[in-house]
Amino acid sequence: MPARADVMVAEVAAATSNTASTNYLVETTAGVLYCVYVDSGADVAFKKSTDGGLTWSAATVVFAGTVTQLSIWFDRWSGIAAGLIHCAYTESATDDTLYRTIDTASSDALSTQTTIFAGASTAAGCHLSITRARGGNVYCKTVIDAGAEGGFYRLPNANVPNGAWDAARTVDETIATGDQMILVPGFAADDQDIMAIFWDASANEISRKVYDDSANTWAETSIATSMTEQDPANNWPDFAVAVDLTNSRIVLVAWSGTGTANADLRCWKITESAITETSANVVLNSTGGQGMCAISIDSVTGYWLVFYGGKSGGSETFNTSINVYCKGSTDGGATWSPETLVTNAVRNTRWLITVPWRYIQRPLAAVQIASSPPEIKISVCLTQPQFRHAIGM
Repeated sequence: MPARADVMVAEVAAATSNTASTNYLVETTAGVLYCVYVDSGADVAFKKSTDGGLTWSAATVVFAGTVTQLSIWFDRWSGIAAGLIHCAYTESATDDTLYRTIDTASSDALSTQTTIFAGASTAAGCHLSITRARGGNVYCKTVIDAGAEGGFYRLPNANVPNGAWDAARTVDETIATGDQMILVPGFAADDQDIMAIFWDASANEISRKVYDDSANTWAETSIATSMTEQDPANNWPDFAVAVDLTNSRIVLVAWSGTGTANADLRCWKITESAITETSANVVLNSTGGQGMCAISIDSVTGYWLVFYGGKSGGSETFNTSINVYCKGSTDGGATWSPETLVTNAVRNTRWLITVPWRYIQRPLAAVQIASSPPEIKISVCLTQPQFRHAIGM
């Protein structure tokens, strides 16, 4: 069995897992890890690790308030050779969605805080996602009030990171309670265009949306139907993406159902012009007790590593007593390695992430444990040979 270490990083607020928000863990080209999170005081904070997640620094507060949602994006995930972590967060005192950056290449300097969206009230059933186009524009989709308030916004490249956001752009569709969205950079000739993966809660459907920046329009194509989402207030996420910069595409993994028999953890390769499901599912016909997912792409080998909660075979109970497991693929999802244990004890795990784009060959998963207050724990495989074992190399 691979050697592992489970490290408690921070006590966190329930907001870390109870909203459809994305991407909390960053790894720089130097291998420094950043964990950005909503702490137990409902502030946005980050900690960093220089030893692969075994030890973590004291917290640095990015914003002090009452935060209900958080989403981040790292420049390198868009192929931009810079070190900004872009943070979008919603807070319930002023009911605004706010923006600030952490400059990992300049002593973690914080930018001026700016307002993305000025709202009137916050509520559950929302989502938040931020990304940066390859051309440098920053985009944010924010829903703060159970489907009643929010919109889609752009920060032009020339205004990054301290300038003003544009007025609201065309929204992808009517905002609805329970819908979920992940924004990602696009690969079209116009490098300011982006894509999004959208989960329509009422239709049980996931789709690809393509945003044309110059025309300010959206186009939508279905990816899959009969996809039954889990309420983010209970667990997050049911789907995850990683940007495959080498092949100009994104890789999507998504559960067709959570904690139910015969659910599949499916996988697709997606561009603006094509949606291709892999020939093998990560998990096929689950016997129950499984859910949540996260994906990493190794920047050196291009191999994929997918994490999920619950053991195949049905011996664990979702979500009250599960471990985290992973499978790897060296051939673009045509085949997957045997299931490998990542964590070292079953827990009431409600939230799961990993670094989507990796610079060191070491599997890393972050989970939130439903203790009081909740905690973020990092499970890390300690050596490169163990990573090779995990993905069946």
